[in-house]
Amino acid sequence: MNTKVSILLWASLLVVPCACSKNDGPLRPTRNEYIKVYETSENKIVDDIQVALDGAQEGKIHILSNVSGLKWKYMVSQSAASTDWFQIISVEEVEPGHTVVTYNAASILDLNSMEQRSGNLSFYAPASAIGKYMTVRQGYQRRFIETFSAEPGENICLTGKEVFTTREYPELTTDYFDYIAFNAWAVTDNEYLTKNITLDVTVSGGKFYETNLTTYRINVPIGTAADKTNFKYLLLVGNGERMSNKTKFTFSVANDDKVYVYIDNFSAYRVTEADMNYLYDEDDFNWDDDDEGGDWI
Repeated sequence: MNTKVSILLWASLLVVPCACSKNDGPLRPTRNEYIKVYETSENKIVDDIQVALDGAQEGKIHILSNVSGLKWKYMVSQSAASTDWFQIISVEEVEPGHTVVTYNAASILDLNSMEQRSGNLSFYAPASAIGKYMTVRQGYQRRFIETFSAEPGENICLTGKEVFTTREYPELTTDYFDYIAFNAWAVTDNEYLTKNITLDVTVSGGKFYETNLTTYRINVPIGTAADKTNFKYLLLVGNGERMSNKTKFTFSVANDDKVYVYIDNFSAYRVTEADMNYLYDEDDFNWDDDDEGGDWI
């Protein structure tokens, strides 16, 4: 073999393993430290906390960690009017590596709204340079509001001879559900009807989660104005095709015209798949992307 060729071949054999070693680099060490959070079971670790609409008195979250010197802090990321809706009551280490945080959270339903408010809760161990950052949320992102009129503060009044249809609503798409919320109260001189006044809500291009139907009938209490006693909210899903590009809501009253039903504060809110897992147990709610047609709700 030519001496020059032999030298080049030998040099290439030396270079190849060096090049591979340089490109791969040393393996990064795996950290053994951890901070994990759960609400009801260690088998269901959570990355954020969704507080129920009706609030929580002495709600609890559990922190599991194998680091010492664990600290915490909470900061509200909302308007000044809502800074005290979530409060840490106690942080107690019940056993080594297991800390229980007890909190109080106010109801959001008193506001006649389901609009989202949130805060940031974090746990960290400075000595170990490790932390766990979480978002605390209550309510949902508002996507649609029906003003009923150009005048602020307007509501609608329906009798058995009238209907009202909202303007067009943004489309229902595959990755979220929607809640609609509104106040509905009635006025009547007929004392025999006071407990039997109903309002039908019909959706085009969608259906109601609880009934799998396009119309939902609710009982309407006697009242004089919008308040927390006549606040209603209903969960919507897609129409089987999982999409509607022209969704509207129609309100109608089944009673005769001696009954007057008032509707106010109509809004719709985005609800994600993650929110659904908080709202329903696994036995009640099951998301399967392979489902098609009527089995999907």
